[in-house]
Amino acid sequence: MGPSATEAEANRAFEYASARSILLNREAYVFGDDGSDAPSLAWPIFIASAYFVAGAVTMSAMPLFVNSLINEDGSEAATAAGVDLKATLDCIELLLTFALVPLWGIVSDRVGRKPLQLFAFAGYFLSCGLAAMFGLVPLLIVGRVLDGVTACMLPICQASVRDISSPAFLARNVGVLQGATAGASLLVGGLVGLVLTSIEEPRANLAVASIFAACAGLVIFFCAPETLHYARRAPRVAWRRASPVSSVRRLGATPTTFGPSCAYVFFWLGLNALQVSMSNYCALRYQWKPQIALVLQACAVLVIALSNVLGPWLLEPRVGENNVVRIGLVGFAASLVGMGLSSCSAGFVSSVLVSSVATMCLPSLTAMIAREAHKDETGATLCALDQMLVLDQLLAYKAMNSIFAWGIVTGRVGAHFYTGAICVGLGWVAFEAALLHARGHASTPGPMKTATYATACRRRRRRRPCRDSRCV
Repeated sequence: MGPSATEAEANRAFEYASARSILLNREAYVFGDDGSDAPSLAWPIFIASAYFVAGAVTMSAMPLFVNSLINEDGSEAATAAGVDLKATLDCIELLLTFALVPLWGIVSDRVGRKPLQLFAFAGYFLSCGLAAMFGLVPLLIVGRVLDGVTACMLPICQASVRDISSPAFLARNVGVLQGATAGASLLVGGLVGLVLTSIEEPRANLAVASIFAACAGLVIFFCAPETLHYARRAPRVAWRRASPVSSVRRLGATPTTFGPSCAYVFFWLGLNALQVSMSNYCALRYQWKPQIALVLQACAVLVIALSNVLGPWLLEPRVGENNVVRIGLVGFAASLVGMGLSSCSAGFVSSVLVSSVATMCLPSLTAMIAREAHKDETGATLCALDQMLVLDQLLAYKAMNSIFAWGIVTGRVGAHFYTGAICVGLGWVAFEAALLHARGHASTPGPMKTATYATACRRRRRRRPCRDSRCV
């Protein structure tokens, strides 16, 4: 059966789309429920970018601000108490995000994406505003608690992209969102934050971030459209399915979601190895100054942004979505091994840039997971995926730091890179195994032979019929 008239027209428009139509053209690849008149993709990109720009403005100032509050003389010098308080605040924020982000995904499937986007901006506005206005440790803690409770912006914006995108172009649209978000937040926001930190006290960064969040929230409230059509909303909020255990079950319910979810989580396990104290590693092995490592990180972020945008657009139509994922996973694992083996700085820089290019598989993995979600569970599924990434930050980042410390003591300073490569390799194995499993059942009619999948489907049948006709 050939493509419909609407799809054929969209494909022709896509072939001749200009740079402007990539964001603003409604017919190029963005679809509403009736095949037209969908909100522009520019809105989710603007919302996510504005949120992460505000967050990046405070990145360089927050450690200094915490030190100034905890030190008796009010200085910004690093002390054990300041470092400990900063780590405690980060841990509190991540724990709250881990516990609550699945709930916000389920709520967004019922009430829409826009209320949750405003909710996230309101939390960040209060978090930075309280700290900047009063400069007290208790209010700083309250602000970080609010930030952790309301942190749900990225998966909600990804769900917005899923709402307005056709399945064929979902990976490319997610890549545009993630690339623009990474580039805007860590380059634009980080640069503004560094400039403010150099000319003003750290409290100014928090004030600017709070004002920026308030202005962006007002623009969204008055101008941004709702992307989730009423016909596609969940009939009610499934409160009982907001637990972390339910999130894991949701991601592993079918082979087509289990494989990409494992690959995504294991990829981020490996990415933690790259994010572990790059400046310290480069200083130990190559005698670099911190500024050189900072420039390399900025270049890597720029390459990540470009690869997330261009990778799915250029490669997916030519080699297919599965091969884009394979290239990314294998390339990232190989680049991590190259970082550990590089005895010269040129080899290390090349490996870092290759690893940045390999992140082009992340939009495709996200699209695979979102595409398989039920129409009224997109937000819940993507927030469940985000919850796994928060768990990565809570556990894997500390583990990679410990491996790095062990490598310094034993003379194996690249051990954490090898560990990350093993994690990415495991993700690749899980992805390929899930594809083989799904392909085998696609060619074999009859009942599913996997007890976990069949059991999950029987449980789902209590609420609604299973979407997979192979399960009995």
